[in-house]
Amino acid sequence: MRQINSLYVGITNMEQWALGMLDASSKIPSGLLKGNMKDIGMYDECVSIKTMKENTTIVGRHCMYTLDIKTIAQLNIPLQPMLSICLPAACNSNEVKYLLQSGINITTRYINISDITVTSVSCSNVDAEPWNTGTIITIIIFGSLIFFLMICTVCDFLMNINAFGMKNNSLLNDLCKFSFYNNGKRILSTSVSHGSLPAISGLRFFSMCWVIFGHAYVQRMMGSLINFADLLPWLSSWSALGVLVAPFAVDTFFVMSGFLTAYLFMKEMTKRRKFNPIIYYLHRYIRLTPALGALLLLTIFILPRIGSGALWEANMNAQKEICAKHWWNLLLYIQNYRNIEVMGCLGHTWYLAVDMQLFWISPLILYPLSRKPKIGIFIFAIFFIASIITPTVIALENKYSGGLMSFRNLAHITDMMSNYYVPSYTRATPWLVGIFMGYILSSTTNLSSIHFIRFGWIITVVAFAFTIFTYRIFQNTNYEFDEYWEGFYAAFSRLIWGFGVCWIIYASALGYGGIIGKFLSLPIFLPFSRISYSMYLVHFSIQNMKMSSARTPEYFSNLQMIYIFFSDFILCVFAGFIFSLLFESSFLVLEKMLLGKIKNNKSSKSREELQIHGISAL
Repeated sequence: MRQINSLYVGITNMEQWALGMLDASSKIPSGLLKGNMKDIGMYDECVSIKTMKENTTIVGRHCMYTLDIKTIAQLNIPLQPMLSICLPAACNSNEVKYLLQSGINITTRYINISDITVTSVSCSNVDAEPWNTGTIITIIIFGSLIFFLMICTVCDFLMNINAFGMKNNSLLNDLCKFSFYNNGKRILSTSVSHGSLPAISGLRFFSMCWVIFGHAYVQRMMGSLINFADLLPWLSSWSALGVLVAPFAVDTFFVMSGFLTAYLFMKEMTKRRKFNPIIYYLHRYIRLTPALGALLLLTIFILPRIGSGALWEANMNAQKEICAKHWWNLLLYIQNYRNIEVMGCLGHTWYLAVDMQLFWISPLILYPLSRKPKIGIFIFAIFFIASIITPTVIALENKYSGGLMSFRNLAHITDMMSNYYVPSYTRATPWLVGIFMGYILSSTTNLSSIHFIRFGWIITVVAFAFTIFTYRIFQNTNYEFDEYWEGFYAAFSRLIWGFGVCWIIYASALGYGGIIGKFLSLPIFLPFSRISYSMYLVHFSIQNMKMSSARTPEYFSNLQMIYIFFSDFILCVFAGFIFSLLFESSFLVLEKMLLGKIKNNKSSKSREELQIHGISAL
């Protein structure tokens, strides 16, 4: 309390350091009626304060605190003010919370407001956190990997110029496969292999853009906006529609995942006539986990150290603590069934958990389909019907509206996320549609009826139009819950969307994709497709770091969000490419060496392309 007393005396005496702390703290901001409920103060001004008082060094510490004002609790969308205060660094978060609550309790005795509670306080770290064992080990791991890949790259260069006259040396040839040059050339290649499904590359690219676009809006909504109230009319406008239906981009990935899983499984069973579950699951785990593990290490030990900002402690450092405690849930791909706290660690990876869980059960459907098709279709039908009934029942029982970000859902969106949005049993429908169409394509070589082709494209256009434009119903501020309409939308919206995506892949693969198929099959999409998994992993962290390091509030507008999206996209492409080189390509080469010897089988280039870059849909 001595430093607090020094601050009080300093303000009374108009001392510059004390006035600096006062100046860096929040005041009543302008634009309250526009929703300017988050004032992050002046972070850099606060933390730069340093003075000597009574033989004690006083350093500024920037703290953010959230208020819960019961008098506005009747609003459907709670707007809890988040403000900042600059205090001496001797105060920790608990002491700051006590001081603020005490001051509020005294103040509210004299005004007609009651029950104002300080719900949370997060304060910046004054001193740089010392490197712990985990940080040192992480740096050693990453440094060793980069050094090894650089050695392989030098080896590749020397082998190409035949410096040693050892081009037939198998060990050196194996090392060259890990080189940055080889893997970079493969990623950036635009050559299309015969027998591949090139339209999937375009679908991956645009779905990934859609995910980044949607999350850019979500991150800004979670950040500091000076016109937060403008979000309410925006949510009911046509301009918001593309963002609000962005969850269908995830359903597109589920469709592609199911499609490729079934297509490759059937092709493999036709060729080999045997199923090795160990290889099947091991390939999948190695395909996804090294890059995810690398992201976890970065999130826990590296990223929190490379930035700062008013919201950095509340976001990046808080995520670090959650990931340090619950990292094993992500590596086991079960985080979507854990409590909501676990989802605070790289929350976007819920998709990987669902995708992996669906992959686990895929042999229960695909193996019977390959051996006893009638039995397989019966088993598929059971899963398919259950996947439609389950989300419908959950949505109706809990009165969840079909639109994730509709006005009705915003008040209990956390509950809806954990019970309805992320469980695998509510997301299986588009994946199962992909499974079925992948099975059909594996045994189809041609479509003879032009009328059937036209009918398929008409239904596809209608399907996309239905799922997108009927969402406008949920955007209406006066919309009342209609159990018949809600039940229908919960049951069939993802099914209808999944059919549309499947038809594009199916028709394009058979040569009936038309202009759409040719466009999605353009070779330029191939490099983006190959790094889409890494882009998906890193994009949310990049956006979170940008939002957490903000020094000033932002003004929300569609034009501003377009600028933000393109900057996010460019950063994600560069980061995804580097991440793919380090943590995807190298481990895929290693996996191919190890499992290839077990399989003792040489896959065609097109099958290899699909297996390496396709089976996860990302």
